[in-house]
Amino acid sequence: MVKLNKIYTRTGDDGTTGLGTGERRLKSDLRVDAYGTVDEANACIGMARIHT
Repeated sequence: MVKLNKIYTRTGDDGTTGLGTGERRLKSDLRVDAYGTVDEANACIGMARIHT
Protein backbone atom coordinates (compact mmCIF):
# COMPACT_ATOMS: atom_id res chain seq x y z
CA MET A 1 0.00 0.00 0.00
CA VAL A 2 1.24 3.48 -0.85
CA LYS A 3 1.58 5.87 2.10
CA LEU A 4 0.56 9.45 1.31
CA ASN A 5 2.41 11.99 3.41
CA LYS A 6 0.38 15.00 2.33
CA ILE A 7 -2.97 15.60 0.67
CA TYR A 8 -2.15 18.80 -1.21
CA THR A 9 0.28 19.55 -4.01
CA ARG A 10 0.27 23.36 -4.27
CA THR A 11 0.72 22.97 -8.03
CA GLY A 12 -2.57 24.54 -9.08
CA ASP A 13 -5.21 22.84 -11.18
CA ASP A 14 -4.01 21.88 -14.64
CA GLY A 15 -6.64 19.17 -15.06
CA THR A 16 -4.45 16.39 -13.70
CA THR A 17 -4.28 14.53 -10.44
CA GLY A 18 -1.35 12.83 -8.77
CA LEU A 19 -1.40 9.14 -7.97
CA GLY A 20 0.32 7.66 -4.92
CA THR A 21 3.16 6.52 -7.16
CA GLY A 22 3.93 10.11 -8.18
CA GLU A 23 2.47 9.60 -11.65
CA ARG A 24 0.15 12.33 -12.96
CA ARG A 25 -3.03 11.48 -14.86
CA LEU A 26 -5.83 13.52 -16.39
CA LYS A 27 -8.82 13.81 -14.09
CA SER A 28 -10.89 12.30 -16.90
CA ASP A 29 -8.63 9.21 -17.06
CA LEU A 30 -10.47 5.89 -16.71
CA ARG A 31 -8.18 4.81 -13.87
CA VAL A 32 -8.94 7.95 -11.87
CA ASP A 33 -12.66 7.47 -12.53
CA ALA A 34 -12.42 3.84 -11.39
CA TYR A 35 -10.67 4.90 -8.17
CA GLY A 36 -13.54 7.30 -7.47
CA THR A 37 -16.15 4.63 -8.17
CA VAL A 38 -14.42 2.15 -5.85
CA ASP A 39 -14.13 4.85 -3.17
CA GLU A 40 -17.87 5.62 -3.40
CA ALA A 41 -18.73 1.90 -3.23
CA ASN A 42 -16.48 1.50 -0.19
CA ALA A 43 -18.20 4.43 1.53
CA CYS A 44 -21.63 2.91 0.83
CA ILE A 45 -20.53 -0.44 2.21
CA GLY A 46 -19.18 1.27 5.32
CA MET A 47 -22.46 3.12 5.86
CA ALA A 48 -24.44 -0.09 5.36
CA ARG A 49 -22.29 -1.84 7.97
CA ILE A 50 -22.87 0.96 10.47
CA HIS A 51 -26.66 0.84 10.03
CA THR A 52 -27.14 -2.95 10.15
